[in-house]
Amino acid sequence: MEKRARIAVKAVAIIIVLLVAYALLPVINGIVENPPGAAYIVFPEKVSFEFERFVNVSAGTFTINFTIPGNSSFQTVTVVDESHYPKSVHHDYNKTWWSYSLSCCAEIKLRYRGEARLQVWKIENSEGVDAIPQSLKNQYNHAEYIDLGDGERKYVINPEPFRNVTLEATKDKPTVLGKLRAIYDLIVKNFRYQTQRKGLPRTAVETWNSGEGDCDELSFVFVSMARSIGIPAWVEYGQLYDGSRWGGHAWVRTVIPHDGKVEQVNIDVTVEVGREDLGRGFLIRDPYRFTEWIDDGNSEHLSSYYTYITYTTPPQFHYDESVKVIRMDEVGTERIPVGGTIPSWLMLLIVVLIIAVVIAIIARW
Repeated sequence: MEKRARIAVKAVAIIIVLLVAYALLPVINGIVENPPGAAYIVFPEKVSFEFERFVNVSAGTFTINFTIPGNSSFQTVTVVDESHYPKSVHHDYNKTWWSYSLSCCAEIKLRYRGEARLQVWKIENSEGVDAIPQSLKNQYNHAEYIDLGDGERKYVINPEPFRNVTLEATKDKPTVLGKLRAIYDLIVKNFRYQTQRKGLPRTAVETWNSGEGDCDELSFVFVSMARSIGIPAWVEYGQLYDGSRWGGHAWVRTVIPHDGKVEQVNIDVTVEVGREDLGRGFLIRDPYRFTEWIDDGNSEHLSSYYTYITYTTPPQFHYDESVKVIRMDEVGTERIPVGGTIPSWLMLLIVVLIIAVVIAIIARW
C-alpha cells in the first residue's frame, strides 16, 4: 500500500513539473529564440548635440528641399536657418520640409540642436503574425516604388519575389519576434555593407542579387522580406552620428505583438553586416541618431522624400555638403547584453535536459 502511494505521489509530482513547463512554454520559447549571451555593449542614456550643416549648390535654377525632424519620445530637435534665403514651409506626407527655389549659386547653412535618447526593446516572446492588426497590414504589406517620371517606376520594395526564401528562413519560427530575428540574421550573415552612393537607391531585388548595399538598400531587403510573410515593416529616415560627423541614414521600423499589445520597434541591419552577428542592431535604437521622416506606405510620398533637389542647366550642376560638429555631450550609461553567444539548438537542449533531470530526481525519490 505504501509503495503504491509513493508511486502515485511521484506521478503527481511529474505531472506538476510537466504542467509548469507547459505554462512557462512562452518564456522557454523566448529564451530559445533569443538565448542569453556574455557579450555587452555600452551606450549613453542620451546625447545632447549641436552641429552646423552646409550645403553648396550651383545650377541654373534649382529647388532644394530639407526634411525637418519632429519631436518624439526618442528625440527633441530644433533646426535654425542661418542662411536667410527665402523659403516656403510645407506640412504634408507625415513630414515638415523647407523648400528653397533659387538661381545660380547658394550656400545654405542650417544649425541643428537637440537631444536623442536610447531605446532598448526587451521583448522575450511574442505572438504570431495573426495578432497584428489588419489595418497595419493593409497600410504596408505591398510593393512601393519611386516615381522616375514619364510613367516609369522603380519598385524599391517588392515583397513577392522574397516570399519563398523568407518562408524557408522563418519556417521554424512561429512568433513574429523569431521571424524578424531570422530575417535580420540572414541579411547580416550574407550581405556586405556599402557606404552610400550617389543617385537613387537600388531596388531590393537588385541589392539581393548583388550581395551588398547601403543603409536604405539593405533596409528595403529587410522590409520586402518581412512584408512577404505578412509582417508590416517600413523604412525610417534620419541623421546618424558615426563618431566624427553627422550624415543621412536609414533603418527599419516594424511591429511585434506581445503581452496583449502591438509595439513598434527599430531594427538597423547595417550595424553588423560583415561582422559578428550578436544582434547589436536588433531592437536597439542608439542615441546617436534622430528621425526626419517615416515611410507611411504611400509610394507618392516615398518618391517625394527622394526628390531632394531638382535643377535646370546650364550652368553645370554642382552640389556638395559638409557638417561641423559643435558639441556631443553624453549623459548616463546603460549596459546592454546582446544575445547569440549560445546557439538556439544548445539552449533548447539545456532546457530539455533540465526538465529530464528534475523528472529523474523525482522518479528516484
